[in-house]
Amino acid sequence: YAIVDIETEEELFSSFDLIDFLNEFLQIYIGNKNNIKINFEFERKPCIIYANKEKLAQVFNNLIINSFSLCPQNSKILIKQQILKDNVVVYFVDQGTGIEENVKDKIFDRFYTDRILEKDQHSGLGLSISKKIIESFSGSIQLSNIKFQQYLGACFEINLPLKD
Repeated sequence: YAIVDIETEEELFSSFDLIDFLNEFLQIYIGNKNNIKINFEFERKPCIIYANKEKLAQVFNNLIINSFSLCPQNSKILIKQQILKDNVVVYFVDQGTGIEENVKDKIFDRFYTDRILEKDQHSGLGLSISKKIIESFSGSIQLSNIKFQQYLGACFEINLPLKD
C-alpha cells in the first residue's frame, strides 16, 4: 500500500483543554482485554493548547497500543501532565521492559520496528507518524530516561506549547 504523508490541516486546529481531552479520550481504554490500568495524573487546569484533536488522539492511541502489545497483563500505564513555563509536558510511561538506549533515536524512524514475531502487525510507522504530528503542533516527542515510582518501562516525553 502507498504511504501517505501526514498533513495536519491547519483549519482542523482548535484551542482546547488538554486535561478534559485526555480524561474523555482515556475512557475507551477502561476494561481493555489486557487488563492494563491507565493512571492519569495532572497538575492543574486549565491547560489550553492549540492542536488538531483527531491527530493528537492518534498519537496517544499509538502510544497506548504499543504499550498494550509490549506490557504484561494486569500492568499499568502512567500519563503524567506538568506545566513548565510556556509548555505542557506529558510523560507517557509503562511497566514494560523499556527501550534499549542504542535504539533510542531509531524508534522514530519510518518503518523501524524491533518486534520480530509481530512484524506483520507493526509497520514501524506509528512513532514516525506520531513525531510528525507532534511537530506540526510546534511540539516535540522523545524517549526520556525519567522513571516514576513503579513505572520503569519506556517513557515518552511530549512537549506542547500552551496557548496564551
